[in-house]
Amino acid sequence: MTRVATVFLLLTAFAVAVPAAEPPVSVWAVPSVQKVRPEDPVEASNLVWSGKTKTVTISGAKNEHVPFQIVVTTPPPPTRYDRAASGFRVDASDLVSPSGRITKERIKLYLEHVVLCYGKSSPVGATGFWPDALVPLTGPFGMDSQFRSFVRNRAIWIDVQVPEDTPAGAYNGTLDITRNGQQIDRILVSLKVHDFALPNETHLITYIGISSGRLAGFYGLKEDSSELKALVRKYYDFLYANRMEPWFHDMLQPEIKETAGGSLEVRFDDREYAHYMNTLKTKRVVLEPRSGETAGGEKSAPFSEAFNRRVTAYVKQVYDYFSENGWRSRLVFNSPIDEPNTAQQYADTRRWAELVHKAAPGVPFLVTESPVPDTPDWGTLIGFANNFSVHGNELNRPQVKKAIRDVQAKGGEVTWYISCDQGYPQPNYFIDGPAMDPVMVPWITWRHGMNGILYWDIAFWSQTPDPWLDPVTYLSGFLCSDGYVLNGEGCMVYPGNRAKRYTGQSDVDGPVSSIRMELLREGIEDYEYLWLLKSLGDSDFADRAAQGMAVDVSAFSRNVEELFELRQRMAARIESLKR
Repeated sequence: MTRVATVFLLLTAFAVAVPAAEPPVSVWAVPSVQKVRPEDPVEASNLVWSGKTKTVTISGAKNEHVPFQIVVTTPPPPTRYDRAASGFRVDASDLVSPSGRITKERIKLYLEHVVLCYGKSSPVGATGFWPDALVPLTGPFGMDSQFRSFVRNRAIWIDVQVPEDTPAGAYNGTLDITRNGQQIDRILVSLKVHDFALPNETHLITYIGISSGRLAGFYGLKEDSSELKALVRKYYDFLYANRMEPWFHDMLQPEIKETAGGSLEVRFDDREYAHYMNTLKTKRVVLEPRSGETAGGEKSAPFSEAFNRRVTAYVKQVYDYFSENGWRSRLVFNSPIDEPNTAQQYADTRRWAELVHKAAPGVPFLVTESPVPDTPDWGTLIGFANNFSVHGNELNRPQVKKAIRDVQAKGGEVTWYISCDQGYPQPNYFIDGPAMDPVMVPWITWRHGMNGILYWDIAFWSQTPDPWLDPVTYLSGFLCSDGYVLNGEGCMVYPGNRAKRYTGQSDVDGPVSSIRMELLREGIEDYEYLWLLKSLGDSDFADRAAQGMAVDVSAFSRNVEELFELRQRMAARIESLKR
């Protein structure tokens, strides 16, 4: 054998024996108000990140969530049949200052699950993979995704939950990123805690839809089972933990029995009411007056004498129960006619209002309609309805804005809602929509002087076999959106019992949150900054701040740098007012 052949054989053997080098890994960070897609380029610096010093710099108040994201980036495998990079972990240390400590248990880490959007939701939407579901990080993760594809970027959502009693100051800690047990990077975290706390009470009214019946159908549970009740409680606990409340509170629905004499007896679960009203301090309990008509016996003709008698009996007993317990100011009766849109529906809505006001004097009657009808011939609901929940498109009408102020001047409340037919440039909650949109919803609420927000459902899964795989959960959305496919419409949380199947992380007993849900909560906490400014005597500062961020429902800032700068100025002003 020649010397050349021998050398060639030795080199070949050596090449086989030496394991292939691991692909290079980059770790970087971005603000929470940014959606990191699989092919986005690595950023050397941004509002929270310095690649030069490998430091994340954030700030927030006591009793506030302060989220950001870190991103692990690797080159994808050469083919879809090769294995993706895996075995990554992220571990947080305590955040420490000379005067205090935020333990690592208060630093929550979530794997961002990507979902394939095969259509776009608006002119600024896009197809392809988008991050959304936030699965609690419980083990190693990799760069693989569904449909045998890979991602170049895998983002981890990190939520620092600052305790209410944390001393103000600068807190420092680390995030260690490892792969298969070997450290590949260390990120420094610097958190400034402002010298004030956000209130425990949330001053924005939130009507967030979650249907226990639809949860029962998706999870395969009986509607009257203890298992469903426990599950619904977990979904509600999730809302309360994120400064939101259910729209129709299924845990507080009264039980209605018909006595032998034909009258109605209304029963209340005192234990549930004590928990939600006294412990969790629910701001609004929305009930429909229709319940008294449908319980037991044969249905009477609408608005007949027998019909009215049954409705009145039900409404009065509800009214008495809330009054006796000191909760009457938190009771609202909702019109059974959703979004009335004909002369007859307007007339029937007024008749429902009259029944409620007679049986429950002083209790508001809520309609999902503008105070200004589309057609004047329908008549008015003002003087019948006290509270209105207005579609976002209606906020483009000057006469509606004036009517909102008139309703509030008479003691009424006005909320507003977003649905499938609210198109860009107005905000929405689409997976492929701008990250700033959910944040700005509470800002727009303050800008227009309204009292709160409503969203029809966050767990509408009845039209999809699996929301983890198919983002188009509301199939008929294209009918009201000029043909767009609405990614995430009616679906802002995910069923936690499928987390392991799609992410490799542990299943969750209850809902899995989403980036959109967390961003909405950020906007709600911004609202609390505005409320603090007003409560401390500087409502002008709060109003100017909101006016600077939102001119109208169709014209508001999507500039993250502007938002961050304003948050710092608001914090400084609140600290000054407190001193």
